[in-house]
Amino acid sequence: PATLVLFPEMDEKADVPEITTACWDILHKDAASMMCATSRMAVKRKGASAPAIVACTLLPDDPQFEMGRTIRESLVPVKLNHRHCATFCVLGGASCSA
Repeated sequence: PATLVLFPEMDEKADVPEITTACWDILHKDAASMMCATSRMAVKRKGASAPAIVACTLLPDDPQFEMGRTIRESLVPVKLNHRHCATFCVLGGASCSA
């Protein structure tokens, strides 16, 4: 491959900081620059009758990030309230599309 993207360990039990609205300014980041602001992923889960559209490649199994059954339904704002949002994307500065 031309590009290799390495993912950090995703520890579901780790205590991570909450990203507040003030954090965005402190970190000089914009929520609109996060991949989930403009990208979606379609997944077809085993046993499901139809695919689902999810907000993030890191969270395909978290129901709060399931955005609907169609791209049109999924075009709504995403709340960045998952521990992976904080550790991997916001604080880590990573992007799955890097």
